[in-house]
Amino acid sequence: MKKILKFFMYLFAFILFFMIFLPKESLYNLLEKELEQKQIIISDEIRDEKLLSLNVSNANIFFEGINIAKVDSFNFMSLFLYTKIELTNISLIDSFTSFAPSPINKIDIKHSILNPNKIYMEAFGLFGEMKAEINILNKVLKVELNASKQMKNSYSKLLRYFKYENERYVYEYKF
Repeated sequence: MKKILKFFMYLFAFILFFMIFLPKESLYNLLEKELEQKQIIISDEIRDEKLLSLNVSNANIFFEGINIAKVDSFNFMSLFLYTKIELTNISLIDSFTSFAPSPINKIDIKHSILNPNKIYMEAFGLFGEMKAEINILNKVLKVELNASKQMKNSYSKLLRYFKYENERYVYEYKF
């Protein structure tokens, strides 16, 4: 019994130290390199590594050399079985507000090792509420949008790509 207890104590200590000493800033640099291959560049950000998370603030996002958005706060937290990315106050540049309403108040992205083939997203903003699910194995993105009045009135062209089901707009994309 003592050996089993000792084993679980060592396992718990390993997991705790792994989470604390995980090179969060190196993972962020790796993410930036992967995004750079897709011509997405994050610049002018201020990084602050905490015990279990990495906080990034005042980041400008460029796509193909064009500044498309500013993110006030980006928080990356990875616990052994669970990873969460939280973006707050995302402001699209004026030329992109014709595509979607700005600002986006919050985007949460969650992934768990217990369900490794799915990534869940939630977003809130002037457009309303959005829930999305990415199935990695089937390569399917499924989006459910509870559109606000402003979204329905000003962005009806965008909503044409969605199906209206159960008082929500649904979009499915296979990549």
